[in-house]
Amino acid sequence: MAEAHEALWRRRPAHDAAPEEWAAFHRHSAEVYAAAAKADEPNRHEASQYAVFAIRRAREIEHRLNLDGEDE
Repeated sequence: MAEAHEALWRRRPAHDAAPEEWAAFHRHSAEVYAAAAKADEPNRHEASQYAVFAIRRAREIEHRLNLDGEDE
């Protein structure tokens, strides 16, 4: 898990990055944590929860982007 956290921290977008960049980051994070859950049995539940959180966050951002696009 520590390696997953470190790798993702290094790839984290800037605070003011575009929402699309953040959504992509969270989707990638979900993939990394899902892989960690399979590979790291002692931390499987923790990694799975991080994966769920990351995909939920990506979907929230994408939903907001879709709502914003409907206004145009």
